[in-house]
Amino acid sequence: MQTERLPTSSLMPGIDAWRPQAYSVHRLDGRAEQQRYLALLEQVYAPLGFLSREILPGEQSRCFGVEYHGTIVGIFRLSEVTERSSPYFSLEPAVERPQARLLEVNNVVIATPMRATILLGMMLYAAAREAHALGYDYIVGMTRAQTLRFFVDFGVVPVDHAPLHLLGRPELQDFVIYYDTGDATSIAYMHERARRWFHQQYVMRCIQDKYLRPQRKTGLTARAA
Repeated sequence: MQTERLPTSSLMPGIDAWRPQAYSVHRLDGRAEQQRYLALLEQVYAPLGFLSREILPGEQSRCFGVEYHGTIVGIFRLSEVTERSSPYFSLEPAVERPQARLLEVNNVVIATPMRATILLGMMLYAAAREAHALGYDYIVGMTRAQTLRFFVDFGVVPVDHAPLHLLGRPELQDFVIYYDTGDATSIAYMHERARRWFHQQYVMRCIQDKYLRPQRKTGLTARAA
């Protein structure tokens, strides 16, 4: 089957890549879309050695794609956490509310040219809204130490615990992150923080493009002369 690949360096995101209106998030239903999702996942994870049965979507998983100008530039999936042996149930916040329903977000894949944009924030925001709409108490996830700060910057909460090594590789340090999607105050904060964060990112990009980058180029030209 011919499958779409996540864009590489040929994709040049414009200034609108820092505006939420430029993206559309939709669930990938049907066999063809599921196959495309798996192909995108394999394309990114296989070279890294991360492709294993444990990270593949199950029958009950909800798989999503994010489009930018008609091209899928990111994917993620949501799965209910049901096994009590899951590390999520042995760490806060689930341990504080034993009956809490947990929805896990994983398979977060972003096209390389889009990684400096607001795409990660768009995906996290969409996942949290979906968890709230479905009645889950928390949305949870696991991320590498190297990417932890990007998730925390957007507003998710990290858990203080010794690093986990879910793939059995000691050099890969995994940490739990979560957000309360069952509390009305938390949801109100989520919407307000997202609105401010998206606006901040857009303005900062405008400042970069209009003033800082031209100055750097001018400085290089002057030194070359």
